[in-house]
Amino acid sequence: MVMLLPALMRAGSECRSSCRLSNISITVESEECGSCITIDTTACAGLCKTQERVYRSPMIQYYQNICNFREWTYETYEFKGCPAGADSVFTYPVALSCDCSKCNSDITDCGVLSQQTSSCTAH
Repeated sequence: MVMLLPALMRAGSECRSSCRLSNISITVESEECGSCITIDTTACAGLCKTQERVYRSPMIQYYQNICNFREWTYETYEFKGCPAGADSVFTYPVALSCDCSKCNSDITDCGVLSQQTSSCTAH
């Protein structure tokens, strides 16, 4: 039983802090350049501790914490072989660290992510 306690404590802390960096792939299509690429980057994913209130008072603003970027940078990909004047640059965020915080809808899409994989479509 004593040997099990550290393992249980570690498992419990992992559940509490499951908001973490996650490797993802983004599929980007440029119709102007006639190409499609897949970019590997990092994002934030996981669960954040939350409690659903039994009674929601109209006097208190309600929100739930979600797994957000804490620190990030931007990287740029330039499509090759584009015609003159075409927008050949795609800039995307790269998460450096994550935390559970209120979703800021000014800079973040706070909706639910699709579980479908994206791919380039043939036209």
